[in-house]
Amino acid sequence: MAKISAQEVKKLREKSGASVMDCREALEKCQGNEEKATELLRKKGQEKAGKKSDRNTQEGVVAAYIHSNKKIGAMVELKCETDFVAKNSEFQDLAYDIAMHIAALAPQYLSSADVPEKDRNEYEHLAREEAAEGSKPADIIEKIVAGKMKKHFEDISLLDQNFVKNPDISVKELIKEKIAKIGENIQVGEFSRFEI
Repeated sequence: MAKISAQEVKKLREKSGASVMDCREALEKCQGNEEKATELLRKKGQEKAGKKSDRNTQEGVVAAYIHSNKKIGAMVELKCETDFVAKNSEFQDLAYDIAMHIAALAPQYLSSADVPEKDRNEYEHLAREEAAEGSKPADIIEKIVAGKMKKHFEDISLLDQNFVKNPDISVKELIKEKIAKIGENIQVGEFSRFEI
């Protein structure tokens, strides 16, 4: 087993926000490889977040973002379990970042599961017509339609969109990372975007 220095643990802790013990364990399991340890911590954090997802969120904040041109803005309600977390600067920064993301990418729905059946059917009809233009077999057309629908509704759903400040993760993954770090369930409530 590789000897892990305090400096390596400190560096990973600053990067991930995980506890000292979790960072040391991850580095030991990954023989000191920081990149692999970071990924291991991310997966562990998402597991923790999944366990907290059923807990009641009755506190939170409303955050707003106004773009520098004063023509685009957004507001979001971000919920958590306790008033203590709602006052936490990291939680408030998350709410602000999500409001900025909403202003930048203009999501229409919270998640792709929230898309009304009527809108889903209309887009499926358009995608099917477009896919049928060539002489493709029926099973290929079905795969094309399914792929187009998944991509389209993920692109317009807040939780499924790639986070504007880090396109390597979705907004849902960003929230799960914060749940793991803060230790409470976090949910996005209502949101609005304004543009002149």
